[in-house]
Amino acid sequence: MTGIMRMLKLDFFTIKSQIISYLSLVVIILMFECIGSPFFVLCITGAWFVVLISSNIFAIQEKNNMDFLYGSVSIRLNDIIRGRYLFMFLNFFMAFLAIAILSFCFSIYQKDVIDLFDIILGFALSFSVFSIIAGIQVPLFFKMGYMKARGWSLIPFVLVMFLVMIPSFISVLSEFIEFMQLHMKIMIISSILVGCVVQLISYNICLLYTSPSPRDA
Repeated sequence: MTGIMRMLKLDFFTIKSQIISYLSLVVIILMFECIGSPFFVLCITGAWFVVLISSNIFAIQEKNNMDFLYGSVSIRLNDIIRGRYLFMFLNFFMAFLAIAILSFCFSIYQKDVIDLFDIILGFALSFSVFSIIAGIQVPLFFKMGYMKARGWSLIPFVLVMFLVMIPSFISVLSEFIEFMQLHMKIMIISSILVGCVVQLISYNICLLYTSPSPRDA
């Protein structure tokens, strides 16, 4: 646990230079609020944005050859991987909280109310989107490095867009989506489960890719 927390602190310290990029999320969310987008759309947009920005940690790591730094402070490979996954998730969670607070303030200004169910739904859907994109990207970055994997890292974004669009062309999937919309509790539970399963699979693939030595296990 000590190694994971040490890695997490290093990641947050390293990403401080990207703080302006994170603050731009506020502008994006306010723009979506002004056009009356549903809360879950704001959350999904935030999930996309967070994956794009937080993945820059791999670019900074590669550019500054920070693997030597991790070794100098005695962080094991497994702890580096766990710490990076935790870093990505905390980025997502903090963005979700920021979106929820902004939406709450905006709703007060408009004398409107955000339903608790909408907040839970927004978290569940955005978590599944975040998990699919980050779950594919992170193993690629660890295995190939940021520069080599940069092109491949676009695949999960295309995949998510494909999953969103395909029900419009396949009637069976369209009926499934309609069923899920009528049973929101099932959608929430399913989305969270999908996110957790994808993250678990991604983590194990990452461990397999990096092939740690016995002393790092």
